[in-house]
Amino acid sequence: MADAEPSSKPAEKEQKPPEGLSQFIGKVLDQLSLSAWMPAAMLVGCGAVLLQLRSQGNFDLGAAVVGLTAKPLGILVVLLFALVLAALVSQAFSFSAIRFFEGYWKGPLVWLGIYRLLVRRKRKKWAKVTEKLKRQTNLAFETARKEMLDTEAYDLAFVRLVENAFRMEDPPDTPEQRAAESFEWRRVLPPDVVSRESRLAQAQADFPEPHRILPTRLGNILRATEDRINRGQDDTQDLVLRRGDDIPARLRTHHDQFRTRLDMYCTLIFVHLGLAGLTLALLVPARNSLLGTAVTTAVFLALAAASYSAAVASARGYCTTLKVIFSAPASR
Repeated sequence: MADAEPSSKPAEKEQKPPEGLSQFIGKVLDQLSLSAWMPAAMLVGCGAVLLQLRSQGNFDLGAAVVGLTAKPLGILVVLLFALVLAALVSQAFSFSAIRFFEGYWKGPLVWLGIYRLLVRRKRKKWAKVTEKLKRQTNLAFETARKEMLDTEAYDLAFVRLVENAFRMEDPPDTPEQRAAESFEWRRVLPPDVVSRESRLAQAQADFPEPHRILPTRLGNILRATEDRINRGQDDTQDLVLRRGDDIPARLRTHHDQFRTRLDMYCTLIFVHLGLAGLTLALLVPARNSLLGTAVTTAVFLALAAASYSAAVASARGYCTTLKVIFSAPASR
């Protein structure tokens, strides 16, 4: 019995089929993440249509699509390999795309002063939102105070204790003061007043501390969450890695999904901007329809803006997942 197991290994090795081209292609495709395929497909597909429009000399989009489908099988092979190559390139730069739109810049954007200008603008916006929130909170409390005084359920002494707790004038020493401090006065407010304050509170929560503000909205949302989780420490890039195997499988799945979407949408921004530039470079010199060229360029720019909005939405989901991960007890 001791010799049976070693003697079976060569047999298994002999029965293993040799790896061919299909296995090689499968291994290559396994290296590509899903977030790289959509930007690559957009780049290659739209680029092929633009080239066809240039070659036919007019802006007949239907004729361009028909012309592409009428090509021989060889063009499909070229497009397939171009698609794989574009997927490889887009995947390689996906992390750099996220870092760029987060606002971690260097080079001309820094020494030309663009970085400093945008950071100052975001800081002014933070100060404006903070001041609006303070005014809205005071206005909401005054509205709640009037509502409580007009209601027989709250006497004048209790309303004054609630007001003192809101103004933080006296520390809570008595049971009545502690009850007034814990009283949720917003529950007497109309929904529209609460909604206005909640929107401003969310807008302020999208910013980190003033000295940590970045030049982009996406970067500030991510950094604000990372700083709250990391408790002010500077190193925030390895938050999830440090938690390691303690993350439950369900939360890790959600984390990976939102991270993949963030990769994809940030890459799509560059792809759409590149296609807008490619439209101008290919169609303007060929004297295609100026109106069609302008509309196509505007569509690609609109898609870039929509991709940025989608990246911000994905970042919010990613941040929510991070908060749950680091508030959940570690699973051993």
